[in-house]
Amino acid sequence: MFNHQSLNPAYAGSKDYTQFVLLHRAQWMNFTGSPESQAFTFNHKMSQKKIGFGITGINDEIGPISGSRVSIDLAYHLGINEGYLAIGIKTGMTNFNFDKNIIQTTEANDQAFTFDDEGKFIPNIGFGIYYHRPRWYAGFSVPWFIEDKSFNTQRHHYIILGGLLNISNGFDVKPSVLFKHTEGSPFGYDLSLLLVYKTLFWIGPQIRSTLENNIPSDDFGGGFGVIAGVNFNRSISVGYSYNTSALGNLISTNHSTHEIMLRFDLIPALKNVLRSPRIF
Repeated sequence: MFNHQSLNPAYAGSKDYTQFVLLHRAQWMNFTGSPESQAFTFNHKMSQKKIGFGITGINDEIGPISGSRVSIDLAYHLGINEGYLAIGIKTGMTNFNFDKNIIQTTEANDQAFTFDDEGKFIPNIGFGIYYHRPRWYAGFSVPWFIEDKSFNTQRHHYIILGGLLNISNGFDVKPSVLFKHTEGSPFGYDLSLLLVYKTLFWIGPQIRSTLENNIPSDDFGGGFGVIAGVNFNRSISVGYSYNTSALGNLISTNHSTHEIMLRFDLIPALKNVLRSPRIF
């Protein structure tokens, strides 16, 4: 919800200032082999104001498999009706590793746990489109086109929508939704509704499920959560989210998910008015 660039390269350069974002996500705490993810993004608007440049790094671990992705994000922003339509390209490398020490097999050197692409740096490419105005945004992206059959990684499609709705003096509501889909899986969504006070502090609920089942359930998964954050000053923001799975066996053993965000906005001292709010 606060780091669109990791999914959509067209986000790079959408702000009037340089931005760094760090994320750490620990899923299903106290569950052996549970997923962990870290992400880093940097983006900057070039001097001609139409070109955005960014760098994205993502690391994922789940059980014995770890995957790393590093990319350069380039975007061109075309002014349309008080907003900007951006087209972005993501080019980079992916790398997968398998920790055989975690797996115990009945046969030594079991070929089922041998992967042709392990340890290799594989080139990849993706794209995105992103339309943004001062109070709302929408985007579509495919971050990585090339699939890896050895590690069963598939192409993912994402749609993001969100904005700010003023409800009273100093208070806004920020609805945002992420739709995601890959072949063989149902359409999933992440929906949040945050109450924002003077763009300084935000808090609100989040729900994650599929379009087929609408709400999280013990049978089909999904989950509920809460997101909160604060802009400490002109440059530093911190965010936190807590989620719990709808799967009954996970709730009963308190396997919760935590995510922490740290963001640095390098805003020029002479810039008194920001064209875009600092919460998307």
